[in-house]
Amino acid sequence: MQENVLNEIKLIIEDNIPKWLSIKDAVQISGLSESSIRRAISTGELKANKKGRWLVKSEWLERYLTS
Repeated sequence: MQENVLNEIKLIIEDNIPKWLSIKDAVQISGLSESSIRRAISTGELKANKKGRWLVKSEWLERYLTS
């Protein structure tokens, strides 16, 4: 499962899909629940910026999923 997630993230980076992901995008890519993503952001495990809404860089999501 982790390999599939990593491959999906790599495709996003390679296909030049925007590097910034919403929480919903992060949920779809990672397969985690929205509450898990939000919890990881609030505890600092997953880096994110709040620009009106939470945005996660695809690189940060990949780092979080592989750690």
